[in-house]
Amino acid sequence: MKDSNATYQVGHMYPTPGSDWPAVRRQRPSFQLSDIWKAPLHDFPIRDEILYQFLSLSPEMDVLEIGPGSGFTAFRMARQVRRMTLVDVSAQALADLQKQFQELPNVDFTCADLSSPGLAHRLGRSFDAAFGLDVFEHVEGPATCLQNLGAVLRPGGCLLLSYPNTHPDKPHGVTRFSRKEDIAELLAEAGFSRWEIFPIRLRRSAAKIYDALHEWPIELHRRLRRNGPDGDPQIYEATWAFQQRQKLVRYKVPLHAFWVALGQTMRLGGDVFVAGPVTDEILGRQLVVRAWK
Repeated sequence: MKDSNATYQVGHMYPTPGSDWPAVRRQRPSFQLSDIWKAPLHDFPIRDEILYQFLSLSPEMDVLEIGPGSGFTAFRMARQVRRMTLVDVSAQALADLQKQFQELPNVDFTCADLSSPGLAHRLGRSFDAAFGLDVFEHVEGPATCLQNLGAVLRPGGCLLLSYPNTHPDKPHGVTRFSRKEDIAELLAEAGFSRWEIFPIRLRRSAAKIYDALHEWPIELHRRLRRNGPDGDPQIYEATWAFQQRQKLVRYKVPLHAFWVALGQTMRLGGDVFVAGPVTDEILGRQLVVRAWK
């Protein structure tokens, strides 16, 4: 029996904590041409690649997503799992999503604060997997959040969280950790039996493509945009993309077509993300947490 308070070393491409750990089954959602005009407008969700690389999915699964953002990830994933439930603290953001998901009968919506106890009672069901992509850093009560997620997972269920564990001098969100052990202790208290905590980064060639065709134009736009808000928004409805969504929707088709081409280009050399070595220096690293009940 492995020590449940351990954080395991990862390999070059994937975490390899031991032969008795669940294998990652690749299952990328099938691309449909209609996604270009039917899917919710999004700003190239590169974080979805983390999900596809490090979380096993199957058609029999009930999946929980926390902080669904624009809903693009859930829109595509809904056709590869049995049922999806989306949880967000913003009632306005969820109402907007419900309008866009009217044709998807296997998607549910719940407004809840992950920092408040009682998520299992509010949902009234359990899940095979739960995930949040760059959401955990915005949760004010990380211990309660993990306890909520542990309570709604079925035995053997998997949790995947990715988030930028930023330095205090570069604030992004409200939650950060200086030591892996602090995260591990919270996972153990939340009822998880085993876990991995490891940093990831973009593969070198993918990073160059991403910087040139996405980050540089976005940064230029941010600098030119006047009267922008100070600091990073803590909820999706406060973002510029959400507030401007009605104006931006007219550009959805060309934008989505470009994102498809950009994503395929970034994947030409292999996986978009690679796992780095586990060290004690976790501040300033993009972290992934995988944990099992």
